[in-house]
Amino acid sequence: AALTGEVTDPPIMSLFVYCANPLTSSPNAGLIEQGLRRDDLFTVVHDLFMTDTARYADIVLPATSQLEHLDLHRAYGHRYLTLNQPAIAPLGEAKSNWDVTRLLAKAMGYTEPWLHESAEEAIRGVLDASRRRNPFLAGITYERLVQEGTVRLTLTPATEVPFADGHFPTPSGKVELWSATMAAQGLDPLPQYEPPAEYVAHPIAEGWLTLISAAPHHFVSSSMANQPSLRAKEGPPTLEINPADAVARGIRDGDEVVVSNARGFCRLRTVVSDNVPPGVVFATKGHWASCSPDGRNVNWTTPDALADLGGQSTFHSNRVRVVKSA
Repeated sequence: AALTGEVTDPPIMSLFVYCANPLTSSPNAGLIEQGLRRDDLFTVVHDLFMTDTARYADIVLPATSQLEHLDLHRAYGHRYLTLNQPAIAPLGEAKSNWDVTRLLAKAMGYTEPWLHESAEEAIRGVLDASRRRNPFLAGITYERLVQEGTVRLTLTPATEVPFADGHFPTPSGKVELWSATMAAQGLDPLPQYEPPAEYVAHPIAEGWLTLISAAPHHFVSSSMANQPSLRAKEGPPTLEINPADAVARGIRDGDEVVVSNARGFCRLRTVVSDNVPPGVVFATKGHWASCSPDGRNVNWTTPDALADLGGQSTFHSNRVRVVKSA
């Protein structure tokens, strides 16, 4: 919506996309496509691949892969810090995110010293600054990472298990079933179930189904979803539907169906299965639109409304109609 008139003071006239493929991964993708089609929008995409989003770019800048650039990978679901060292020099004119940022900063006249540091200088600075306030980084230096590649965070018996001391980062220091923090934000301090507005407007009794669009097994969201070998393992985009809902709509296993609502539609092959309960259908996200029937995936139906708590996307608060393709 920000690209199609919701933001007007000032309006968005240019877009720089990196480490992202919003036309595939973001909700209400049809509205994003409408925005990307604007003649007055100048779009630059910095990527390894010609993604769905890059197809709408005025300029595509070639990005380096992890084989070509220096990077620091922090813990994400694990307890290690990794230094990614390049195996080869960047191919052609490919540049890392960091190098593109530095070049833009220089061209735009920014003089902050950190904007002109090399990747190594930036990583050293991050480690030195973080180590002063984060005991988990004690003893982890750039030199050690160069030598060992991957280093386990510095944990003690007291910090090995989160909250083992029974203290939580809340005003009371306890697990708060009634949250003063939420109350101060104008949110329900003791949350209870409230059906999304879309569920109220589109009841299952009138033929609407709840679409859950979860992660695929062979992609990382949409990353690597353009690789033929992984697409072959994942299979074509499908929709799991309960037998009762399938019978009510004259749908059989393997039929092509149109999944739609006011935001848009996509075409999927059905898998009739008891894995989903009546009233619910299931599809995986991440399939590139350009690799999907009609050039659309499930995100042509997902809502772009944000959750009141956390402000994240409400992908699963999605009601759709499912009909057999003509």
